[in-house]
Amino acid sequence: MLAVLLLPVVAINVIGPWLVLRTQRIPARVRFNNTDHARFLADRGEVFRRLDEQLQALEFAHVGSSVLPSSHTTSHFSLYVHPRDQAAAMLVTMTTGKRRVTYAEFTQLYADGSLLDVHNAPSLSSYPSMPCRIGVRMTGVNNLKRLFSTLQHLRACLPNSAAAIAYPKDQGFAPIERFLARESDELVAQGYCTPDIDSQGRRGLTLKGALLLTWKNAWPGRLVFNLLEQRHTRLLLTSSAP
Repeated sequence: MLAVLLLPVVAINVIGPWLVLRTQRIPARVRFNNTDHARFLADRGEVFRRLDEQLQALEFAHVGSSVLPSSHTTSHFSLYVHPRDQAAAMLVTMTTGKRRVTYAEFTQLYADGSLLDVHNAPSLSSYPSMPCRIGVRMTGVNNLKRLFSTLQHLRACLPNSAAAIAYPKDQGFAPIERFLARESDELVAQGYCTPDIDSQGRRGLTLKGALLLTWKNAWPGRLVFNLLEQRHTRLLLTSSAP
């Protein structure tokens, strides 16, 4: 009986990476096209519109909205900046098949192109940790004022050799495009992706990348990686506490 119960788990963790290796492609070079904000909002769900209202209440101003398609997921997002604080914000709806999740993210950009972000995405990122990004995931926290305050606190407490800078809203999506390119190159350096970029600006995964992506999204790896991330977040927030 135990063998029968474990068979699907073994199959997902052994066969899954080979399927992912053959089918998944990671965005490496992206150019975003801006869309009309009112039309964009009308096509989003109630959760997205409610979070948009929260950002407006926090005085974040809309910069643009666009879409990022990948092999199995389509991400619709809106970008915002604050008129006095240096932070930027983003609302994202990710659609995979019939599953749709919406989350908010607050980001601080630094002069060297690295960034600090705080978000409430319900799912663990498939990417490994990178020196160019420090991220804190506070899943289940839907109060955007609290997320924003956490970013401000971490920005003030965490050391960084580069100066914090305001998001250059006159450049539109260009800083995001540059960071995605840098992130993709880091994935190559870590052995997660292949160096070749296809005609659609995407890179394929290596076997290492396919294994990690699968194990982060399948049981029991998902449980282990979530516990490790939660521990990292607790240590980060505790070490920066006044």
